[in-house]
Amino acid sequence: MRRFGPAPSASRPAETARAPKIGIAHGAIVSRDAIGHDILGMQQVLTDSGFETCLIADHFGTDLPPELESLSVGDAIARRDFDLLIYHHSILWENGETLLRALPVRRLLKYHNVTPPEFFTDYSRRYADLCRAGRAQTVRLVQLFGPQDRFAAASAYNAAELAAAGARDVFVVPPFTGMKVAASRRPTLPTAPYRALFVGRLVPNKGHLGLLNTIAAYVASQGPAIRLQIVGAADAEFDAYRRDLEEQIDRLDIRPQVVLSGGVDREALERLYTEASVYLCLSEHEGFCVPIIEAQAVGLPVVSVDTAALGETIGPGQLVVPAPTSRVDYLHIARLVQAVCTEPELRQAAIRAGYRNLLTRFTPAIVADRFMDAVVPLLGPRS
Repeated sequence: MRRFGPAPSASRPAETARAPKIGIAHGAIVSRDAIGHDILGMQQVLTDSGFETCLIADHFGTDLPPELESLSVGDAIARRDFDLLIYHHSILWENGETLLRALPVRRLLKYHNVTPPEFFTDYSRRYADLCRAGRAQTVRLVQLFGPQDRFAAASAYNAAELAAAGARDVFVVPPFTGMKVAASRRPTLPTAPYRALFVGRLVPNKGHLGLLNTIAAYVASQGPAIRLQIVGAADAEFDAYRRDLEEQIDRLDIRPQVVLSGGVDREALERLYTEASVYLCLSEHEGFCVPIIEAQAVGLPVVSVDTAALGETIGPGQLVVPAPTSRVDYLHIARLVQAVCTEPELRQAAIRAGYRNLLTRFTPAIVADRFMDAVVPLLGPRS
């Protein structure tokens, strides 16, 4: 990773120059989710490079490092001592828009994508309305940015959405993930029953019903020696969605094959990655997909659909198929799962391609360099 740092002022001795102060803002900042990892990764790189940083949010997780400076939106507006504001956009945040309008500093907008509201209309009217309003807010936020501000997106897929909202010259800056870049030593082949893993919140855009259909197709074509573990926090607002999943499990007669684990801590999640035989992803909408990168980091082969940013995230040489639309499609995915668990050459090729994708695109050093390439020009003198 290249080292960046604030340059001494031309008019003051280097020892008295004030380091630029950078605010990093999002509606909620917690250490356990993908955006929280990205924010904390940014904060660490900026601090290591000699900049002052401050987190700005309406809600802070209780497990954030206590040494981090954090402010409410109101306090940040009152302070007004920032040289740069990095604004993370993922859903409607009215106070965030107020913050942008109130602070006359250079800005970098990091777009993580706002999930289309159609995924939520059958389960949560409130959440659908938030996403609909968040997508409308994207356009307003873009209009608040001037020619000296910048835009960044977690993926080319997100960058295209941001450009469609009117943003110009969008940088693709993958998220910091907090992963450990070290492939585990694994046996050449796993033993049955094979363990398929999926990690993601229990919400409708994550494609859980497709996962269940794939497992049913596997049982019908290959036999019952398969286990699917779905890991992800369940929100009470989506209780009806969980009930639908439970009913589908019974309808497909795959209760012995499926485990809905709920949320787990980091240590347990890392263990599940290393114990799994394959990572199986049928998500219908992702602006990026951190679990795919986490799977590749431990040498776990991935079978995924090519929807939204999934194909872009997973990289070349991987087992990627179109979104399924029929029983035949699910049978094809089930056979891919069987093949990657039983064919040594295919399995090793998928693992090698995943690790190559990780090492050439998503190591902490590569992400840090991409991030700082977007940030440093914003800290120069105003034209």
